[in-house]
Amino acid sequence: MLQTQLTRIGVTILAVLILSSAARADGAPALTLNPVNGAISGAPGATVGWGFTLTNGTDFLVVSSSDFCVGVITSPCSNSLGTYTDFIGPQFQVVGPSPESATFTESFNLLAQTGVGSFTINPGALPGESVTGEIVVTFDLFSVSPNDPTFNPTLDTLSTGNMLTAGASVSVAGATTIPEPSSIVLLGSGLLGLVSLLRRRA
Repeated sequence: MLQTQLTRIGVTILAVLILSSAARADGAPALTLNPVNGAISGAPGATVGWGFTLTNGTDFLVVSSSDFCVGVITSPCSNSLGTYTDFIGPQFQVVGPSPESATFTESFNLLAQTGVGSFTINPGALPGESVTGEIVVTFDLFSVSPNDPTFNPTLDTLSTGNMLTAGASVSVAGATTIPEPSSIVLLGSGLLGLVSLLRRRA
């Protein structure tokens, strides 16, 4: 009985993976973060961020915004560790078939404000703190590239407010280590010996 259930679960997962791969092979939009696991870290008060690769082979995709959400996606999202700033939304990049490019890759650069977005860690955050959530990219799809002179937003809009998500996390670096009791005893003994030696010389 248990083996039958496990087999069914395995078949279901395999089917989902196959359908997902087939959808992407057909040119469905996909988002990959840089780093791929979405895990970034920084010191308290630091600003860090994510690079990304966006692919789309069908229709024409224009990103409208991005956010970092922990829990339910209710943009604008918030979290206890810091503040997210959208970089990709204002860029007006069109991703799709020719004459556009089906792949758009961008590294994170704070000064140039490139990448999907930045995250400023609260100055009072403690080393070891972290939050786990998702980068949420919202986009619109069009049947004609918005860069085309014949583009008509009324006639050529296919859908708006679509979302792509990718798992992401931010952690506070610089965890402090507490010396072991034996190390403290050795350090104390050494200091006492030094004080005693200096007194004898005086």
